[in-house]
Amino acid sequence: MVKAKKPTPLPQRVQSPVSFTQHMAWGVVCLLLLASLLGIWTYAQGLENQVTSLKKQLIASEQPQPSTCKVMGTWQSNTTTLLSTGKRQYGVHVPQHFKPDSYYPLIMFYPGKGATAEAAEAAFGMNNSPAIIVYPHPTLGTDGYTAWQGAPYSSSADDVQFTANILDQLQTKLCIDRTKVYAIGVSNGGGFTSLLSCKLANRFAAVATIAGAMYAPDGNCQPPRPMPLISVHGDNDPIVPYHGSLTRHLPDIDSWTHSRAMINGCKQQSVAKIGFDITLTQWSKCRSNADVQNVRIVGGGHGAWNKEISTTVWQFLSRFSL
Repeated sequence: MVKAKKPTPLPQRVQSPVSFTQHMAWGVVCLLLLASLLGIWTYAQGLENQVTSLKKQLIASEQPQPSTCKVMGTWQSNTTTLLSTGKRQYGVHVPQHFKPDSYYPLIMFYPGKGATAEAAEAAFGMNNSPAIIVYPHPTLGTDGYTAWQGAPYSSSADDVQFTANILDQLQTKLCIDRTKVYAIGVSNGGGFTSLLSCKLANRFAAVATIAGAMYAPDGNCQPPRPMPLISVHGDNDPIVPYHGSLTRHLPDIDSWTHSRAMINGCKQQSVAKIGFDITLTQWSKCRSNADVQNVRIVGGGHGAWNKEISTTVWQFLSRFSL
């Protein structure tokens, strides 16, 4: 009896190391392509949102201002009224000898970290200005203190949209000269006014930063149009150092104001001593006449604000209109 031979097993196919490496490489390439496509899509969405926002600003700024005006509601001279938009509140102060049928400039005022709108109104004396003053109420930041958008400790609130909503609402209630709307901010509020100069450029004629904390990256924003700006800062400020802070991503104030002047295309710079404690650097011959000023208070601390500074800021801002 002849025994049947066992079939010879076929040799197993062994995947070469080269083939495995090639598959891994293609996998990595595919992942990189997917990541690139996702990045491009995200960037495109961001651009689309920016374009939409700018279109809304342009429409708001191009709406014709009626030749005659009538306010809604009752407004008493030299008083502050509390209003709200959505779930957020803000105070509105109308000037002395207020006339309901007259157009007024408007100043949005943003206090620093930990401050309230009511405290800012009492402390800074802005109500003496010949304008309607608005005091938006900040939200609590991540560390439990009030703050504005743009700082690393701020809440997730969209304060830019909050500001736009206030302007929209007040333009239906009061006679606001839409060509003369300004923003002033102190410390963290100053950093936020810098942000407003980029995000709502077509709604503000000029802005002021007082001891401004321009945290990067928002502090590095570039306005889409030349924006007149005045910065006031004490060079002995222990809270927001005049010469900046690398660890806190705060810029040197001289460098920051100079960069804003270059963005405005300014061609002439001058430096003058005003009194014994103020150095004024001014950039002029700018595009659209959008001058930039830096008021350096020699030896000044974080609270370097007085009646003289208030007058200086208002005199600068009131020169400009949209």
